[in-house]
Amino acid sequence: MNNRKQIVLTHIQGKQILLYMENEIPYDVLVGEEQGADSVEVGDIYVGKVQNILQNIGAAFVEVKKDVICYLPLSECTGRKVRCGDELAVQVRKAAVKTKQAVVTLYPEMAGRYCVVSTKTGARGISRKINDPDTIHRLNGLLEEYGAEEYGILLRTNAAYTPVEEVRAECRSMVQKLHERMEHSQYVSCFSLLHREDSFYVRYINSCRLGELDRIITDDGEIYQELQPLFGDLVQWYQDASYPLDKLLGIQSKLAKALQKRVWLKSGGNLVIEPTEALTVIDVNTGKAVEGKRNKETTFFKLNCEAAVEAARQIRVRNLSGIILIDFIDMKKKQHQDELMSLLREELAKDKIRTALVDITKLGLVEITRMKKNKSLYETLGG
Repeated sequence: MNNRKQIVLTHIQGKQILLYMENEIPYDVLVGEEQGADSVEVGDIYVGKVQNILQNIGAAFVEVKKDVICYLPLSECTGRKVRCGDELAVQVRKAAVKTKQAVVTLYPEMAGRYCVVSTKTGARGISRKINDPDTIHRLNGLLEEYGAEEYGILLRTNAAYTPVEEVRAECRSMVQKLHERMEHSQYVSCFSLLHREDSFYVRYINSCRLGELDRIITDDGEIYQELQPLFGDLVQWYQDASYPLDKLLGIQSKLAKALQKRVWLKSGGNLVIEPTEALTVIDVNTGKAVEGKRNKETTFFKLNCEAAVEAARQIRVRNLSGIILIDFIDMKKKQHQDELMSLLREELAKDKIRTALVDITKLGLVEITRMKKNKSLYETLGG
């Protein structure tokens, strides 16, 4: 069954790997980080101590574990006086990357399959991906039940496809859990871990529409035992030792391609992907795609459309972030340019990580920004 949508969990290079694949093509790749004594997980909540404040760079540095210092933007502290020695409940928002410390926030939140509960504001909201009026009305009715709640509640896309009672039960549970963690933070010692976030693969699966998945397959017995009670028969345990899951699905070869600089397109064109410290550049080349073609404008448009779909996938697979520039092949017709941007915007909207098509620069480069949450694929597997 080649057209299935599946999540694959296995081990490559001694690391846990999650792949989300459609038609045997990977779209998302997540790599579990080895946890040492000096590492912290995104989503974990600690009682940390402020060790230093540097007004000139707008940062406070908070120690959350012995000798583990994290970066806290002072912009988070508006209306709140923060001093050295203060003990604060903070949540890890971004993982440490290279020489940069992990980033923490003063406003912990907890995410479930259907909702996100946040201490930042008391605002109520519904995912912007939900646009059916009847569904919005039904979910707004649920949110009205939390009118006196001090924490904010955002209903995720999955809430639209789930009975209200199930969504209500999770909202109640998540609100109570976050209240307990924040209340507990006032009575525990510094460096205490208040909340351990779910594993990266549970978080990812919770963000998916389970009804659209054909299977979650793993060759790790412990992972199977963890996931089966949560997701039932959707989870399969692959146990054929004579033919590993990696070989069955060609995982290592797929990952190797995702680390290459050049990506070939079916038309004969190609993408050249160049990450730098400041940004990532994706160059679209015609290659052999224009050989023998008379109508160059139409050929360029078709090639650019193919490149847009593949570039959006490569951004996800490689977990590129920050500023991304795409240099498409120049086209003369404005209609073609508009259709290309519409297609690219549609493809980028499929990404689970916040991604925005910003604009086209005066030089004709398409500018994209993508939130950084974890290390790139190259940093985790290719470095």
